[in-house]
Amino acid sequence: MRSFWRYLFHEWFRQVGEALLLAFLVTTFLFTTVGVVGSSMNPTLLNGERVFVPKYETWLVRFGLMQWRRGEVAIVKPPEGTPNAYARFPVLGFPFRAFFIKRIVAVPGDTVSYREGQLYVNGQPVSERHITDFLEFDPKSSLYASDYNYPRVCLRDGQLTSLSTQSRYQVSPADIESDPDYAYLRNTLRMLVPPGEEEKARSQGREYCYTGALKLEPGYYFVMGDNRTPGGSEDSRTFGPVPDTSIAGRANFVWWPPVIQGQLRWRVLPIPEGFKGLQ
Repeated sequence: MRSFWRYLFHEWFRQVGEALLLAFLVTTFLFTTVGVVGSSMNPTLLNGERVFVPKYETWLVRFGLMQWRRGEVAIVKPPEGTPNAYARFPVLGFPFRAFFIKRIVAVPGDTVSYREGQLYVNGQPVSERHITDFLEFDPKSSLYASDYNYPRVCLRDGQLTSLSTQSRYQVSPADIESDPDYAYLRNTLRMLVPPGEEEKARSQGREYCYTGALKLEPGYYFVMGDNRTPGGSEDSRTFGPVPDTSIAGRANFVWWPPVIQGQLRWRVLPIPEGFKGLQ
């Protein structure tokens, strides 16, 4: 009997345990792969594709030896409480907070806003031909106007009365600070650029709404999906800036499936030209 257990340990438990340990070390410190679910990164990434993520870069960032850059595609865990951020585990059915795949569009210290389909970083319009050359939509359509202006700020007598996100929730500062359901918006509220004198003057005696901007604090990033069609992506326009601890890595290569409809689909994910040279 003792020899049986010794055989079981050496031939099965030990080998399986070593394989699991090796897999854990590789996916934690070297590399992993992530599947694309949904269309939020169209046209750059398609549903069902898998991307290569070098995990060692995540550790280099956490040790302060490198930083994530504007234009990189990141694996992001949205803040707890974010609408639609929960998925269900296959078969078992219990909910979990899923990772999103998004593009980093602004880094710590940047000022960012989004108006009528145009991204602005530090006051500069960003050319996003990697999107606009492939997706057709009318950002000025009145039907979707709130989707294309972020952050939407409302004042009365110079005081902030509400903040609107991409999800079209109009939330008061008091609710954001006190209601646990809106706790994920506290970073957005804290980084909101204060209104200028012109905005304050226009709000005297009435409610005045305008498109503001966020000034990212150290350690925070603003991420967006490439699919800018209405409802195409749930991103920082909904859940606000994300801390660097919520970024699990950078997607740098599409490796699966290798061929779609006879065309080779292996490809790198470079930083788009529009993000290069931003001040």
